[in-house]
Amino acid sequence: MTDRFFPHKRIHNSRVARPISAHIFIWLAIIAVAGALISCGFVISAGQHFDAVKIGYESEELRRQTAELEERKRQLETERARESSPIEIERRAKQLGLQRPSTGKQIRRPAQVAADKK
Repeated sequence: MTDRFFPHKRIHNSRVARPISAHIFIWLAIIAVAGALISCGFVISAGQHFDAVKIGYESEELRRQTAELEERKRQLETERARESSPIEIERRAKQLGLQRPSTGKQIRRPAQVAADKK
């Protein structure tokens, strides 16, 4: 009964030699080139994406700096307006001991006196 499944005759499997077609090499080359192009496209796309994200963060930082500088500019303009007001100038002049000239007197500079004499 065991002879039915295990024959005593030795079977020799020889290698089959098949000719390799040139079309297969062409298709493999096309697939390899297409795969390389697609891979390069993904790598370039990823690089551009990361650059865009970096530029976005930098532009947001510049917007924040612009807002801070605008606020500082507004504060300085307000301070300048307050310091150059006539009331503030008069108050500081009094602190320095200066007095307002009377309305009848005119103070002339030496250059004006020389010009008036000519």
